[in-house]
Amino acid sequence: MKILKNENASLNIFGKYFFASIFILSFVVILYAKQKSTTYFFPPFKHTWGIRKGTEENLDMLLGNKTDFDDPQGITVIKLKQWDDPNSKKDDDEVTVYGVNSGRCQIIYNKSMYGLAIYGSCGRGKGQFRTPKGITATENGDVYVADYGNGRIVHLRMPKDKLIWVKSFGEKYLKAPFDIASIPGDTLYITDFKKNSVLVFDSSGTLIREFTGFYGPKGIDVDAHTIKWSAYKGDYFVVIDSFGKRILKINRTNGRIDKIVRTNSIGLSGSKLQYLALDYLGNVHVTDFNRCQLHKFDKDLKYITSFGSCGYKDEQLDQPRGITIWKRFGQIFVSERISAQYFWIGLEVKKFRFTHNNNDNSVTVSFFITETAYVKARIIGKGVDLSLWKRKKRIDLGGYKEKIILPVGLDSGNYKIIFEFEPTYSSRNYLEKTFTKKIKI
Repeated sequence: MKILKNENASLNIFGKYFFASIFILSFVVILYAKQKSTTYFFPPFKHTWGIRKGTEENLDMLLGNKTDFDDPQGITVIKLKQWDDPNSKKDDDEVTVYGVNSGRCQIIYNKSMYGLAIYGSCGRGKGQFRTPKGITATENGDVYVADYGNGRIVHLRMPKDKLIWVKSFGEKYLKAPFDIASIPGDTLYITDFKKNSVLVFDSSGTLIREFTGFYGPKGIDVDAHTIKWSAYKGDYFVVIDSFGKRILKINRTNGRIDKIVRTNSIGLSGSKLQYLALDYLGNVHVTDFNRCQLHKFDKDLKYITSFGSCGYKDEQLDQPRGITIWKRFGQIFVSERISAQYFWIGLEVKKFRFTHNNNDNSVTVSFFITETAYVKARIIGKGVDLSLWKRKKRIDLGGYKEKIILPVGLDSGNYKIIFEFEPTYSSRNYLEKTFTKKIKI
């Protein structure tokens, strides 16, 4: 792995606001170190000042000992319209993150790029929650919370820098709402853990539809043709059910199950899946409480890879719960038992194989990549430095194999074939995987 020195990034992520981005923002300083696994990539020092993991100690520094991490749950990220200058790109990375601190019946969020705030207390009334779980937000400043213990959805709004109560709804239909996802138009998709359903509401609280037949559904996310930062704009939702033992992809128009994945069938025995999030390309990222991992699936729920182990060191997770992704730039936020972490979508290249056939002047290459990547291939030697493709290729994640005919007229001698892989998203200018093979012609 090579860390690129090119500083021409399109955004300065977290460098100027990371200290204030939800309860995640109380972060302990960890100097950037070379990673062994880069499926989820540590943002470079320039963008975080070496700060990417949150702790209770730093939370106290920002909020004056007003709260502690107490059963963190859902988390959501959004770019608010009221914080956006449409005539400037300098603020495109300035997002708002809302996190559920369930044990304290609170929402913790960044009220500006430099300050945190808390909303809520325990109870059944206005401004109160009981064991809240999932959360979602819209660019217009509407925030919806799955108030699990009170069997309702709480609608909040952030007109400027402070959350305010709007109303609650769904009490007539909901028993134990666990997670919530939204699409433009404020259509809400809600898992009900005890009712074994996914219910669809509009923002007024009117029930639009109910999908049944689940078993202990938990995390949910939804795609739609109206979502700006969605490459495929599919009309489906993805949900965890069976008490965290399987994932389903469901057509939200006709209710058809398009795909089911059981954790035992893909070697993830003992899993307890919690929440999930879709990225820009439709890939599914899932938190696993028991195995202390993040699992990645493609848009068709094909298992790609897992990241992490139990612990507190780099590349480890501590009972991960909520997960959210700012799709435009591939920023990932994960809540844990008493902390939270921040990653970029990165890239791993696995099972790289290379063979050279002098008989037909060709090479054959195969590999497995954990993220869509840009790939370059060239041959160097004997005064030659040539690209083996007309242009840099963009290749989808998964397995790949290709035979490449080498340029004609090469002199006899020793050459090097070099393959370079770069991820998309923000990590593109900072992470590169290079494989070099020697051949003799």
